[in-house]
Amino acid sequence: MAKAVECGGLLLEQKASLTDASWTEWITRNLPDVAPDTLSRYMRAAKLSALVAQTNGSTTPVALPDAQNKQALIALGIIPSPENKRPSLLDPQRGWVRYVRFIDGFRKWFNQRIEDEPIETWDEQPRRLLKNELRWIAELYQRL
Repeated sequence: MAKAVECGGLLLEQKASLTDASWTEWITRNLPDVAPDTLSRYMRAAKLSALVAQTNGSTTPVALPDAQNKQALIALGIIPSPENKRPSLLDPQRGWVRYVRFIDGFRKWFNQRIEDEPIETWDEQPRRLLKNELRWIAELYQRL
């Protein structure tokens, strides 16, 4: 982020010294491989850093803490916002194993538990609690 802020500051200085038409020509001539959107993002990063510095009573642009850097880069569009890593359940390309793994873990726990201590020997309270917690599975089963 510090480099983006520094580059953005230099770009802002250069832009201030040129007219709009000559700014566009300067970009084309000096930065042909850099997308105009990227230049705009760097300049926004410099403006943001200067604004934070001004808020803190300083005239020197400041570096944002790492956690804020990523958020600032996302907000400025320099890096994309993280996509939802949880894919749609309706995607036919994925197996359902990933979605029933927790049920399988419970099944293994339950089988071990009743092997060690059969349900008939459980106190009423744990049986009632487990029955209430499993009600949604029975309802899901009926819907399927």
